[in-house]
Amino acid sequence: MSVLLDTHILVWWITDQHKLSDRQRNAIRDRTQPVYASAVTGWEIAIKVKLGKCPGAATLVPNLSRAVRDAGFVELPLTLAQAERAGSLDLVRRDPFDRLLAAQALDLGIPIATVDPALALFGCRIV
Repeated sequence: MSVLLDTHILVWWITDQHKLSDRQRNAIRDRTQPVYASAVTGWEIAIKVKLGKCPGAATLVPNLSRAVRDAGFVELPLTLAQAERAGSLDLVRRDPFDRLLAAQALDLGIPIATVDPALALFGCRIV
Protein backbone atom coordinates (compact mmCIF):
# COMPACT_ATOMS: atom_id res chain seq x y z
CA MET A 1 0.00 0.00 0.00
CA SER A 2 1.27 3.48 -0.82
CA VAL A 3 1.49 5.77 2.17
CA LEU A 4 2.37 9.40 2.85
CA LEU A 5 4.59 9.96 5.88
CA ASP A 6 3.67 12.62 8.40
CA THR A 7 6.62 14.63 9.67
CA HIS A 8 7.06 12.81 12.99
CA ILE A 9 6.92 9.44 11.29
CA LEU A 10 9.58 10.44 8.76
CA VAL A 11 11.89 11.81 11.46
CA TRP A 12 11.40 8.75 13.67
CA TRP A 13 12.03 6.35 10.78
CA ILE A 14 15.24 8.05 9.65
CA THR A 15 16.62 8.66 13.15
CA ASP A 16 15.79 5.07 14.14
CA GLN A 17 13.47 5.91 16.98
CA HIS A 18 11.21 3.08 18.04
CA LYS A 19 8.04 5.10 18.47
CA LEU A 20 6.28 3.63 15.44
CA SER A 21 3.43 1.18 15.79
CA ASP A 22 3.80 -2.26 14.21
CA ARG A 23 1.17 -1.29 11.65
CA GLN A 24 3.09 1.87 10.68
CA ARG A 25 6.39 0.00 10.53
CA ASN A 26 4.86 -2.70 8.30
CA ALA A 27 3.25 -0.15 5.97
CA ILE A 28 6.60 1.59 5.52
CA ARG A 29 8.55 -1.64 5.05
CA ASP A 30 6.13 -2.87 2.36
CA ARG A 31 7.89 -1.47 -0.70
CA THR A 32 5.51 -2.96 -3.26
CA GLN A 33 4.02 0.55 -3.46
CA PRO A 34 5.72 3.95 -3.04
CA VAL A 35 6.24 5.47 0.38
CA TYR A 36 6.08 9.25 0.00
CA ALA A 37 7.91 12.00 1.88
CA SER A 38 6.36 15.36 1.05
CA ALA A 39 8.16 18.61 0.32
CA VAL A 40 5.79 19.99 2.98
CA THR A 41 7.56 17.81 5.54
CA GLY A 42 10.93 19.26 4.57
CA TRP A 43 9.56 22.75 5.11
CA GLU A 44 8.07 21.79 8.49
CA ILE A 45 11.26 20.12 9.71
CA ALA A 46 13.41 23.10 8.69
CA ILE A 47 11.12 25.58 10.45
CA LYS A 48 10.77 23.51 13.62
CA VAL A 49 14.54 22.93 13.84
CA LYS A 50 15.16 26.66 13.37
CA LEU A 51 12.67 27.41 16.19
CA GLY A 52 14.27 24.79 18.46
CA LYS A 53 11.08 22.69 18.51
CA CYS A 54 12.55 19.58 16.90
CA PRO A 55 16.20 19.30 17.94
CA GLY A 56 16.29 15.57 17.17
CA ALA A 57 15.86 16.39 13.47
CA ALA A 58 18.62 19.00 13.28
CA THR A 59 21.01 16.57 11.60
CA LEU A 60 18.47 15.97 8.82
CA VAL A 61 18.06 19.55 7.64
CA PRO A 62 21.15 19.95 5.46
CA ASN A 63 20.69 16.56 3.75
CA LEU A 64 17.02 15.65 4.09
CA SER A 65 16.59 14.90 0.40
CA ARG A 66 19.46 12.41 0.50
CA ALA A 67 18.16 10.84 3.74
CA VAL A 68 14.74 10.39 2.11
CA ARG A 69 16.28 8.74 -0.96
CA ASP A 70 18.57 6.55 1.18
CA ALA A 71 15.52 5.37 3.12
CA GLY A 72 13.94 4.35 -0.17
CA PHE A 73 11.15 6.92 -0.04
CA VAL A 74 9.80 8.94 -2.95
CA GLU A 75 9.94 12.74 -2.73
CA LEU A 76 6.48 14.20 -3.24
CA PRO A 77 6.35 17.75 -4.60
CA LEU A 78 3.44 20.03 -3.74
CA THR A 79 1.22 21.03 -6.63
CA LEU A 80 -0.84 24.19 -6.93
CA ALA A 81 -4.01 22.09 -7.03
CA GLN A 82 -3.04 20.43 -3.74
CA ALA A 83 -2.25 23.81 -2.17
CA GLU A 84 -5.61 25.12 -3.28
CA ARG A 85 -7.34 22.03 -1.87
CA ALA A 86 -5.52 22.53 1.45
CA GLY A 87 -6.84 26.07 1.63
CA SER A 88 -10.35 24.87 0.86
CA LEU A 89 -10.51 22.15 3.53
CA ASP A 90 -12.82 22.68 6.50
CA LEU A 91 -11.18 24.61 9.30
CA VAL A 92 -11.13 21.66 11.69
CA ARG A 93 -7.41 22.25 12.03
CA ARG A 94 -5.46 25.41 11.21
CA ASP A 95 -1.94 23.92 11.09
CA PRO A 96 -0.79 24.63 7.51
CA PHE A 97 1.49 21.59 7.40
CA ASP A 98 -1.34 19.24 8.42
CA ARG A 99 -3.67 20.85 5.90
CA LEU A 100 -1.15 20.48 3.07
CA LEU A 101 -0.32 16.87 3.93
CA ALA A 102 -4.03 16.04 4.18
CA ALA A 103 -4.67 17.61 0.78
CA GLN A 104 -1.86 15.58 -0.76
CA ALA A 105 -3.10 12.32 0.78
CA LEU A 106 -6.65 13.03 -0.37
CA ASP A 107 -5.45 13.99 -3.85
CA LEU A 108 -3.45 10.76 -4.21
CA GLY A 109 -6.08 8.63 -2.47
CA ILE A 110 -3.55 7.21 -0.01
CA PRO A 111 -3.40 7.05 3.79
CA ILE A 112 -1.11 9.09 6.02
CA ALA A 113 1.17 7.33 8.48
CA THR A 114 0.82 9.55 11.54
CA VAL A 115 0.47 9.63 15.31
CA ASP A 116 -1.95 12.54 14.99
CA PRO A 117 -5.55 11.26 14.80
CA ALA A 118 -6.75 14.81 14.05
CA LEU A 119 -5.70 14.35 10.41
CA ALA A 120 -8.69 12.02 10.06
CA LEU A 121 -10.91 15.08 10.60
CA PHE A 122 -10.03 16.09 7.02
CA GLY A 123 -11.29 12.74 5.75
CA CYS A 124 -7.86 11.14 5.46
CA ARG A 125 -7.27 7.47 6.06
CA ILE A 126 -4.74 6.95 8.85
CA VAL A 127 -2.06 4.32 9.41
